[in-house]
Amino acid sequence: MAALLLRRLAGTHRGRVPLGAAAAAACGGATLFYASSSPTVAHLEETGKAAEQVALNPDKWLEFKLQEKATVSHNSQLFRFSFDPSTKLGLDVASCLITRAPIGEEAEGRRKYVIRPYTPISDPDSKGYFDLLIKVYPDGKMSQYFASLKPGDVVEVKGPIEKLRYNPNMKKQIGMIAGGSGITPMLQVVRAILKNPNDNTQMIYCSKENWIDLPVAILTSRYFIQLINRQLTGGVVLVLYQRTWF
Repeated sequence: MAALLLRRLAGTHRGRVPLGAAAAAACGGATLFYASSSPTVAHLEETGKAAEQVALNPDKWLEFKLQEKATVSHNSQLFRFSFDPSTKLGLDVASCLITRAPIGEEAEGRRKYVIRPYTPISDPDSKGYFDLLIKVYPDGKMSQYFASLKPGDVVEVKGPIEKLRYNPNMKKQIGMIAGGSGITPMLQVVRAILKNPNDNTQMIYCSKENWIDLPVAILTSRYFIQLINRQLTGGVVLVLYQRTWF
């Protein structure tokens, strides 16, 4: 099923695209949450900008319904959550959101929660949905909770947490090193660069594992073809796609 969903992703990046491939990872700490959140409706109104309705709320836990999920590997699952199709999530590139799930009760009878931050892998400009891919650990309280979800179930979410505010051409070169699912915030930056024809940031992309198929699937066909064309026409983007690079 995951392979089919990955193939379906190779279309346009606009609108409601099919559930895609990527990875989810924790990004920053909760202490950054109130100090550096993305512009909310209130923030935009204060700065005189046109208010844009977003799904996230930095001060309130909101429920998001699971639309569909797929198994990507023996220990990773991909989740798509839906919301009002006329609104964006309200997340900047490489930013995170916080999720929480009930795991029992405290001694006083109050509900007990586990809380984890994740980086959505869907395009921040997408409307009506966001995607997470989560590595499921045998003893992971939150990841096991996600694994138990069925379409129609809900997860409580708050955010955003801004970890890196990326601006086009902010740096001539960007070096990003990640292990496993930690590549997720990097993929957000890569996607933002490739979407902008005026962004001349230089990138070198390589991996020693077959897992490279996963991020490459995000770039196909529109992104990967665009990237190749930019290189062949004198652009500055270079992708090294070799299974045995190291």
